[in-house]
Amino acid sequence: MLYVLESKIEIGAYTFRNIHEVEFEKSVDTLADTATIKLPTRFKVKKGDDFKYTEEVIKVGDPVSITVGYENEYKGEEFLGYVKAIKPTIPVEIHCEDAFWLLRRKNITKAWKGKVMLKEILEEVVKDTGLKLASNIPVFPIDNFIIKNANGAKVVQRLKQDFRVSAFINDQNELYCGLRQLTNIGQIVDYDLQYNLVENNLEFKTKEERQLRIRYTYIAPDGKRKKVEVGDPDGELRTFHTSVVSSVSKLKEMAKASIEKLKYDGFEGNVVSFLIPFATRGMKARIFDKDYPHREGSYFIKKVHVTFNTEGARRTVSLGTRL
Repeated sequence: MLYVLESKIEIGAYTFRNIHEVEFEKSVDTLADTATIKLPTRFKVKKGDDFKYTEEVIKVGDPVSITVGYENEYKGEEFLGYVKAIKPTIPVEIHCEDAFWLLRRKNITKAWKGKVMLKEILEEVVKDTGLKLASNIPVFPIDNFIIKNANGAKVVQRLKQDFRVSAFINDQNELYCGLRQLTNIGQIVDYDLQYNLVENNLEFKTKEERQLRIRYTYIAPDGKRKKVEVGDPDGELRTFHTSVVSSVSKLKEMAKASIEKLKYDGFEGNVVSFLIPFATRGMKARIFDKDYPHREGSYFIKKVHVTFNTEGARRTVSLGTRL
């Protein structure tokens, strides 16, 4: 089947259908989704014969919507955000960020004595920004939380680092903070390794082949540190930090739990498809392989990278842990 590409890029008051290239990335491991749009240096206004210079009419802070798809097959608004920077290259590059752009512009100073719920802190983060909080924030008590003149994005980054939660803007354009597996529940995409892929960059590894070391570091308010390390001596190192858990035995327990989670029989890597089937971070990917049926399984999608240009469109889906 021949797919006919179509796109609609809305930036501020202008709509573009002829673009050089657009790419965007969504991940559960980074705070903000990002996009880069490449446009002609000049464009003609639909009503009238006036030409405008792209870098003069598009401004930092302009809202951005990216819709991509195939004519009569699929069309989806896959990125919402704001212009973060404009590079006057040829073609002009428009760098965008999702609604975390709003949180970076709000400074917060506030202290909670005693226990405070994660949701209450996040409500303060999004207050007066226009961004809504996701409805599925977990019940999570935190002791004596203090914010000293920090922007909203830095506060969320601190919560993410100290309490080992994922934080990002979900597909409803709301701030989510909690366990990554509690997003996009029930949404599944199927990949047949012998059929519907452009590239298969997956490698199957046994639990024994996954050589890993986990290092947990406690950082005290005065900067002093406690470190624990478990796992295979020559394994790939994964590091975690906390300013909450100071007990060495508890740090070892957390490190061992991470090892158990990350060592399994299964695939790692990514697959590259067309824009369909649709997939986004947080979904479940089911992998089928008729040549090796015993390797079939389900995986958490941790990242999706989409490219769209005159030569075609590709969706690169990176797998996380086996479900």
